[in-house]
Amino acid sequence: MKSISLVVCAAAFVAGCSVNGTTPVTAWGKKDVSMIEYRTDSGQCAVLAATHSSGSNAANTAGGINGQNSSAPTQAASGSANSGSAGAGGAGGASSNLPTQSGGTYRDSANPDFVNRAAMQQRSQEMAEQRARTDALRSCLAGRGYTEFELTAEQRAALAKLPQGSDERREYLYKLGTDAEVLARQSTAKQ
Repeated sequence: MKSISLVVCAAAFVAGCSVNGTTPVTAWGKKDVSMIEYRTDSGQCAVLAATHSSGSNAANTAGGINGQNSSAPTQAASGSANSGSAGAGGAGGASSNLPTQSGGTYRDSANPDFVNRAAMQQRSQEMAEQRARTDALRSCLAGRGYTEFELTAEQRAALAKLPQGSDERREYLYKLGTDAEVLARQSTAKQ
């Protein structure tokens, strides 16, 4: 079920790149493509993008700080005041390696700064993954000969009146995307 919802979401993205869930600012088109090819290509590219793996599995992250425990205790030098009464090499020296009660990363109340940094790192990773999926979608569509084009204000207004996922909406985008004049005039790849 999860993969179906990913495909549906990605397919909606193919119809046009949206900003803040509003009417798309850009769409994709290809001159002389049939409706069935248009829908097949967009669906296949959407699946490819939705299942795109960035290659990073976050195996080295603990609490969102890349496996680093920034508040871990450091070992005291041998013979220092913290190494115990036995001095260097004595039995008391081993106790200096035990964790102190300084409050490490995994205690019941983490430092708010640490929590914020972890959340920011997690959000950055999610955004990077979304950019990678978007790039995979664009690469797939461009590789199949499609052109990204900007929608005019009038086109966006007309599209906003059509229900999301409706046949009328797909037909409208298809009509725009196969019009050679629209592709030439509104292409985002102008030089």
